[in-house]
Amino acid sequence: MISWFKYSYWLTILVPLTAVIVTPTTLFPFIVGKYVVFRGLVDLALIMAAAGVLFLPDESREFISRIKNFLISPLGLAVSIFSLIFVLAGFFGVNPSFSFWSNFERGDGGLQMIHLYTWLVLMVGLFKTQKDWYRLFSISVWSAGLMCLYGFLAGSGANGFVGARFSDPSFRFQGSIGNPAYVAAYLIFSLIWALVLIRAKIVAKKILEPAGLGLIFLSGIFIWVFFLAQTRGAFLGLVAAAVGGLGYLGFHNKKLRKWFLALGVVVLLGVGSMIFFKDSSFVKTLPVSRIFQISFAEETFGTRLGIWKMAWEGAKERPILGWGPENFITVFDRKFDPTFFKPEVGFQAWYDRSHSIYFDALATTGFLGLISLLGMWLVFFWQTIKSDILTLGEKALAMGAAAAYLVQGIVLFDVFTIYLSFFILLAWVGASFLIEEKKYND
Repeated sequence: MISWFKYSYWLTILVPLTAVIVTPTTLFPFIVGKYVVFRGLVDLALIMAAAGVLFLPDESREFISRIKNFLISPLGLAVSIFSLIFVLAGFFGVNPSFSFWSNFERGDGGLQMIHLYTWLVLMVGLFKTQKDWYRLFSISVWSAGLMCLYGFLAGSGANGFVGARFSDPSFRFQGSIGNPAYVAAYLIFSLIWALVLIRAKIVAKKILEPAGLGLIFLSGIFIWVFFLAQTRGAFLGLVAAAVGGLGYLGFHNKKLRKWFLALGVVVLLGVGSMIFFKDSSFVKTLPVSRIFQISFAEETFGTRLGIWKMAWEGAKERPILGWGPENFITVFDRKFDPTFFKPEVGFQAWYDRSHSIYFDALATTGFLGLISLLGMWLVFFWQTIKSDILTLGEKALAMGAAAAYLVQGIVLFDVFTIYLSFFILLAWVGASFLIEEKKYND
């Protein structure tokens, strides 16, 4: 008998490896191959799961039951509402076709959201035990490791590897993602998955085995590459993750509360000092000094303020469902402030995103989209706290990952690799309510 659900399982669990794909022969080598392979894997996994439902009635009952129980749960409902509003906003927007299909460069839009939602549902239905989630985290961590390896090979000028060279002026690490801003944001999630696995190895007293040492090594690489990417928004996200996670641990662990809270204060004071003294000779000599150049007077922040103003003006004109996903360029064209244009900047004054997940949601999916986005994360926090299956440490890491996403999203918009990461996070916490404790502790 064909193991349809097993085939679907492996296709689903291999999805994080798409972050490593680079297609030099396409016009956008860091984007196109990723979303094409992602959709292919999800479509095949869905077909295999559908075949399992048709031909394996005994196995399909649990699969269908898990999905049903997730969809009627608070987090399942919140994710479903968010995804539905995203797609509906496209159909009611100014260019429904573009909102649904997107373009060759971005590969986002309604079709991509449907695939992401399908992938989340498959994860919830197919991953039944702790071991399944740890396997997914392991693949995600090693995928991030390969992403870093690609960047090192490209940086050294290896033949066939495209990307920034170490010898380039103002080098910032691009990896196989192609954009340093998203390399850093992606690695925050990768570090979270690695820490979940490291904690499990410590509990099992296997941390000194090759797999445990490999996780520690990769975590160090992730931190190194994170700073090589020199992304200020992601850096603030990392700080939020550290402070949020430590704060949660301190609040729930009375014995160690003062130590966790003290460590959080040290992190804030250390980062605050580096930002305050960003113009000192010491900070400027640091190879990663760019991440400390955080100020409301920065030109990049001024640029974002101008774009956010345009997004706000656009949202006031179409407040309910916005202009439709992928249609921010229409808002930009109609609400463009001439004083914002600088001839010396040229095409850098052209934007198809508002460079903020919040203003993007507001302009392209309206107030309903923004409310569904924020509501989804509020439900996520509530369900994380209520989970009886996740350990205190895992809850803190999940909280930290969500905090990082929400903070870095103030100045960055979502791309495929970030969507991958936060849908894993949503599925993990959502599925924890469906896992029997005896299975979870296998």
